[in-house]
Amino acid sequence: MIQSGQMGGPNSERQRNPTREFERLRYCGSGYRVLVICNDGAYFLRHRLSVVTHLASLGVDVTVIAGGDPIRAESIQGWNYIHVPIERFRFDPFGDARLMLRTARTIRAFKPHAVHLVTLKPAIFSGFVSIVSHFLHAYPEQVLITLPGLGRMMSPKAPGQRRYQIASALTLLAFRVLSRRDYVHFTFETRHDREFWKGRGIASEKNSSLIEGAGVDPNLFYPLENARSGSTTKVLFASRLLKSKGLSTFLTVAHELAHRSDVEFIVAGIPDDHDPDAIPHRDLEQLTEIRFLGHVTDMPNLLRQCDIVCLPTRYGEGIPRILIEAAATGLASIASDHPGCREAVEDGVTGQILSAKSDTEMRRELSAAIVGYLENPDLLKKHKRAANQHFLSRPFNQPAIADRFTELLGVLAAPWSD
Repeated sequence: MIQSGQMGGPNSERQRNPTREFERLRYCGSGYRVLVICNDGAYFLRHRLSVVTHLASLGVDVTVIAGGDPIRAESIQGWNYIHVPIERFRFDPFGDARLMLRTARTIRAFKPHAVHLVTLKPAIFSGFVSIVSHFLHAYPEQVLITLPGLGRMMSPKAPGQRRYQIASALTLLAFRVLSRRDYVHFTFETRHDREFWKGRGIASEKNSSLIEGAGVDPNLFYPLENARSGSTTKVLFASRLLKSKGLSTFLTVAHELAHRSDVEFIVAGIPDDHDPDAIPHRDLEQLTEIRFLGHVTDMPNLLRQCDIVCLPTRYGEGIPRILIEAAATGLASIASDHPGCREAVEDGVTGQILSAKSDTEMRRELSAAIVGYLENPDLLKKHKRAANQHFLSRPFNQPAIADRFTELLGVLAAPWSD
């Protein structure tokens, strides 16, 4: 299925501060072609759409291949779209071969100047096809691989990681092959992840860049002018509905504190019952100690109705987008001691970092942190004010990050315009 839409662009003008890191950087407008491949359409829309929209606004011809549920036609603005089923949770010989075949056919027909591969599966399978095509046909001229986190398969501390030992070894082998090509470049969200891949002989200062998250739009995510009134403190978990993301810990704490009338626990997230780590949305709908919202399309408005965001994750995160959104909106955050979380939350200043090692300790620390805010509302107000300042002081805004990716794909970034 291929769909296309009318070209569109962001709705506000901003200044840029371009960082040139890729030797092949040059201006390419109309006639330049970029192929983007991502394992999941919903993830692409949340985290990578701004880059594609910016490329399209510069006149670049963009085609997106994505798995997961098909992207709706109204979301496709100025770029072409191909839906390919991609198995996200395990190696699938037939499905992975289908992805490689679709990649090969698209590269052959589209002849992209650059290919952007997002997440592990496209990086491995579409990456292999890309380097073969480069050898045979001299296109794509460059390949950009974005690894937003280590995920379950590569994270040493992820639950059930031992199941992925063979897959992890094959992934490392594939990435070593890719990293030997001087036209392949990697991006990581945290220094921790970059050092992880450096230690395995894949990333280097020359072939990789650090880009802190996917960014959020400060025109959408901003604090209320006047502090939210009300006697009830609202605590939000908004992420994928996974146990490894800390949802089970959050639910346990919500149950323990259900007797308090001064706090409300809210859960929002896209149901993904195909994920073996997911908590089924039907189970969440039956819980009385939380308000379950399911998929929320207006996250800025929801965040402005809340006070605290919690993410007691054990997942192999990059920089969690929800923590950046919370900071931009002026919310305090409580998160686990994970490298990506530490980038978004300044412990004791904009929120609290939980140092727990076990699930029991995590529940106890999360409960204590929430109760601490309930009993010291002045501290909560102080952390909320500091959170927005932290966001403004870091390179988390979406336009700047879109410019970085645009340049790494071989296009000289231009200021965002109406």
